[in-house]
Amino acid sequence: MRAFRTVAVSLVVAAMAAWGRGPAPAAAASSGSELSPKQIYQRYGPAVVLVMCFGEDGNGELGTGSVLDASGKIVTNAHVVIRKSTGKPFQNIRAYFKPAKITGDPKTDLADPKEATVTAWDPKLDLAVLELKEKPASLTVMPLGDSEAVEPGESVIAIGHPEQGGLWTLTTGVVSTVLANLGGVPGKDAFQTDASINRGNSGGPLISRRGAMIGVNTSMARKAPDGLTITAVNFAVKSSVVKDWLASAGVRADYEEFAPSASGERRTAIASGDGGPLSAEKVVKEIPKVKRKSLSEEMQGKILTPKKPFTIEDYIKKGMREMDDLESEMRGEIDKRRGAFDPQ
Repeated sequence: MRAFRTVAVSLVVAAMAAWGRGPAPAAAASSGSELSPKQIYQRYGPAVVLVMCFGEDGNGELGTGSVLDASGKIVTNAHVVIRKSTGKPFQNIRAYFKPAKITGDPKTDLADPKEATVTAWDPKLDLAVLELKEKPASLTVMPLGDSEAVEPGESVIAIGHPEQGGLWTLTTGVVSTVLANLGGVPGKDAFQTDASINRGNSGGPLISRRGAMIGVNTSMARKAPDGLTITAVNFAVKSSVVKDWLASAGVRADYEEFAPSASGERRTAIASGDGGPLSAEKVVKEIPKVKRKSLSEEMQGKILTPKKPFTIEDYIKKGMREMDDLESEMRGEIDKRRGAFDPQ
C-alpha cells in the first residue's frame, strides 16, 4: 500500500508540474526508441519554417529555419537573412509556417506569412536568430539535442525547401563524420552528412531519429577546385555550437533541450548572457543506371516528399508583388477614409 501511495503521489506531482509548464513542444522520443521519418515529419514539420528575405531593390534570399521556443524565436543561417553586399539584415523578412496539409501549390501553402526581424547573427558561424512580430496562434518547438552524443553512422533527417524541389521536403541519410573548425572558423564544429541538402535548405534542422535537432544545415561550395561536382557531402553546424552561441550572444531562448537518458526526459534551458538581444553594435560584421541498388546506395540520402520544382527568384518576385499589392490596398483604404472626412 505504501508503494502504491508513493507511485500515486509521484504521478500527481508530475501531472501538476506538467500543467504548470503550459504548452510544451512536440514530445521527443525516449532514448531507447527511434522515430520513423514519417513520425518525425508529422511531429516536427510544423516547427520548420520557410524564411524569405528581400530588399527594396528586388534582390533577396530564401532559406529554412526552426522554431526555438514558445515565444517564436527562430534559428537559421546568417547568410540567409544578412545581405552580403551590406553586411546588414534584409529590410523585409517573412516566415511561413507549414500548413496542416501540403498541397504543392505555393499560393495555398504560403498563404499566411509572419513578419520577422533579426535579433542576432554571426557571419563566421553562419548562425542567426529571428523574432516574430506576431506569432501564430499555436507553435511547435524543435527541441535541441546533444550533438556530442551523436556518432558517425547514425541516421538523420533533414527538412527544408530545396530549390528545384518542393516545400517542406524531407530527406534522409546518415552522419558521415564530424569536423572541427569547419572552414577554418574556430569553434564551428559540424557534422558531415549525406542527407540531401541544397540551396533553400540553408538554416534548416538536421534531426536525429530520436526526434531532436542536432545541427543547423549550412550550404557549402558544390564544386571542387578542378570543377568536379561534389555530391552527398553536406554540412550542419552542431547544436552544441548553437547553444554556446546563444549564451555568448545574450539571446534569451527558452529552448527545449532533449538530453537522452535512461528515462528519455527532456529539460528546458534558458541561454545565459546579459539577458537581452545582441545589439547591432555588438555583432561582428565580418566575420550509368542499375536495375538493383547496392547496400551502399540504399544507405545514401533519399528525398521522401514529392518534388514540385521552383526557383528562389520566383518566390522573391512573389513576395515583392504581395508587398506592392498590400501597399496599394493600404493607400486605397487611406484615400477612402480621407474622402469620408473631407468637407464637400
